[in-house]
Amino acid sequence: MIQICQSKYEKETSEQEYELLKQKIAYYNLPSQSFECSAISHHPLIDSIQNLTVQEALKKQFKEVAIQSRITLFNMYLKSAEDQREEYKKKHELNVKKMDASQHTLNNNEKLSSTFVQLINERCNKISERIKSTY
Repeated sequence: MIQICQSKYEKETSEQEYELLKQKIAYYNLPSQSFECSAISHHPLIDSIQNLTVQEALKKQFKEVAIQSRITLFNMYLKSAEDQREEYKKKHELNVKKMDASQHTLNNNEKLSSTFVQLINERCNKISERIKSTY
């Protein structure tokens, strides 16, 4: 029972973390959060360059690197969160399958009662509700 409840907690938490991350990335992709609105877009060292052609070229390069780095970072965050979500989902499914398999292979004295199995399911549902309400 402990493994099922723990894996359910991990599964639900990773699911909510993934959804929260997607929301945060959507926020950071809003026009109000663009490169031009950020503090790094006005670097004093670049602004101090007297030659406007060189200054504009450096600003453009700086912007391209910053934007590409941000995209790469967001993609790595999403990939990592998605991998973790899938790992915990598989772990929970495996624990549920183990419990179900043990119910079919154990003799009647060793099987979990249907009431106990129902309590495990209810506990897992409560875990889901609690995690969702937290996020």
